[in-house]
Amino acid sequence: MDGIDLIEGPAEALRRLVTRRAPRKAPHRILSAAFLLVVLLPTLVSAVYYLIIASPQYVSEAEFVVRGQSSQPTGVLSNLLLSTGGGMASEDTYAVQDYLLSRDAAHYMMANQDIKAVFNRPEGDWLARFPNVLTGPSFEFFYHYYQNHISAELDTTTSISTLKVRTFRPDDSQRVAQALIVAAERLVNRMNQRQRENMISSAAREVDDAEARLRAIAAQMADYRNREALLDPMKQSVPMMKGISDLQSMLTTTRLQLAQLQRSAPNSPLIPVYQRRATALEAQIAQSGKEITGPSNSLVPKITAFEDLTLQRELAEKQLTIAATTLSAAKQQADRQQLYLEEISKPDLPDYPTYPHRIIDVLIVFASCLGIYLMGKLIISGAREHQVA
Repeated sequence: MDGIDLIEGPAEALRRLVTRRAPRKAPHRILSAAFLLVVLLPTLVSAVYYLIIASPQYVSEAEFVVRGQSSQPTGVLSNLLLSTGGGMASEDTYAVQDYLLSRDAAHYMMANQDIKAVFNRPEGDWLARFPNVLTGPSFEFFYHYYQNHISAELDTTTSISTLKVRTFRPDDSQRVAQALIVAAERLVNRMNQRQRENMISSAAREVDDAEARLRAIAAQMADYRNREALLDPMKQSVPMMKGISDLQSMLTTTRLQLAQLQRSAPNSPLIPVYQRRATALEAQIAQSGKEITGPSNSLVPKITAFEDLTLQRELAEKQLTIAATTLSAAKQQADRQQLYLEEISKPDLPDYPTYPHRIIDVLIVFASCLGIYLMGKLIISGAREHQVA
């Protein structure tokens, strides 16, 4: 026992010496350093930026609504829903809003308003303007920057859209907002033009087809008249029919006279005269009848062909009338469904900067860093308790 005590005595003394020479750091000192690094330092940096460096930014607002006849079916139930559920935005409104934030709108503003120069004013600080230390000059970076400074929000209750433009100068904000409203109106006009063309194109094609068919039939009738040397076989057949009718009347009269003479004076020398006259009239009637009815060179086939062309022309005229009526109705329907952008409030000239929210932004940074610090503290404490256990 004594030997063991002698051996353990120096070891215990050495352990105490090492422990005294290398004292463990106090946990509160480690936490203080972490709090300073994670919370206070970022808050101080953000306070310097937002309170001293950050440039003021001005916001110009404009309100508009896209109106037009709704293409949705109406009825008692839909009217009830509309009356109790407020306004309802159409798909065209969302299309206009998406366009304002689209790449096409960004290209349009670059070409017509030199919007890159607007976002690169000397008033802008090194972090807020474009391009800056965090972005390059390419269009992709600019497009994301553009979306952060242009916003279009829709109030689904009133169907009113609010456009907001944020720049470093009040007049720039107003001018860019006005240019975007003009671009939105151009889009609405293009949508109207496409819608009108879609609605009218089919009806216009039907009118063109009917007119072409009518012209073709008119050409066929002209060829027929030139070939047959007849303007109107129906009208020209009237004198021929009247001539045959007159010959038949004369034949009937001659036969009556011949019969009376044969009864009253059988030996009269006039009987052969009446007989020859009757025979001549019969021959004339037969010849005239062959000119009207008979082979292909008679009048009846010519009348039949002409009546067929006349019927085709009447049908083509009716088809053309129906197509023209349909086209007129399509135009009226397209006019009723015209969209238009109505400005409720024009882009204003801001009197004072809206961004940045200096105190609020600093508090947000402080609250965020404090949350990260507390979360890390909880994780570290849990890990220590797990090691002790």
